[in-house]
Amino acid sequence: MYYRLKTDVLNKILSRAIHKAGSIRKLARILKIPKTTIGYYQQEKILPTQEKLDKIYNYLNIKLNEEQIDIKLSSNWRQSLGGKGCVKNKLLHGVLNEQLKIARQKLALSGNDFSAWHKKMKKDNPREYYLIQYNRFKKIGGYKYVTKNNEKVRNILERDVANFFFDKNIEYSYEPLINVGKRYFFPDFLVKNNIIIECTMWRGYDKAPKLIAKIKILKKKYSVFVFIPEKLKKYYLTIEKNLLLSYKELEKVMFK
Repeated sequence: MYYRLKTDVLNKILSRAIHKAGSIRKLARILKIPKTTIGYYQQEKILPTQEKLDKIYNYLNIKLNEEQIDIKLSSNWRQSLGGKGCVKNKLLHGVLNEQLKIARQKLALSGNDFSAWHKKMKKDNPREYYLIQYNRFKKIGGYKYVTKNNEKVRNILERDVANFFFDKNIEYSYEPLINVGKRYFFPDFLVKNNIIIECTMWRGYDKAPKLIAKIKILKKKYSVFVFIPEKLKKYYLTIEKNLLLSYKELEKVMFK
């Protein structure tokens, strides 16, 4: 059985659980649920099973309220929606051929060989490797918002920030590949070649620790700021000195 909870219910429950555990990684270890899956639950991209939902609620010592449930689905609901509809959707988005190509490549290699390919590419051709991985990600990443500069971005906040730069005639790059030492990143925005702006609307305490680790590396080469809606400030107090909460603050950083 799968559950679809009412809007934002699971996000709030998981935020509490992550806060209690200390991080999403620790929660994943405690619940024995992959951290990627937990992230998808928070974003409501996939539905949790009854077993997974019970683990989350039991960890918080609370019970699932029937009023929180939007709909219950049978265990085979995904299969019944699949097949032709799935193929048609992938064809419409132009990703089926690419996915089939990747699948054939993987089938041509044993597990060890494919792992070796990743290691070799990272060592010998890191820039090419990360560009390949990034291009694959972008094909399925849901980049559906278009900026005034005719770029596709992931969310409304990124679109609005890009439009701000465009209107102010500020030079920027969206998700460029950069490296600091042997580490490679795709920051949301690189401005004037020396300022990085990360944008997030994530509601939860688990994002800030990841940003702290990222900022620690990036600041060796760039000035780094995180732009968020002001109402989310409570989740990012640990990186307060790097926060930008308004376009006025963003403009001040750009023209100081």
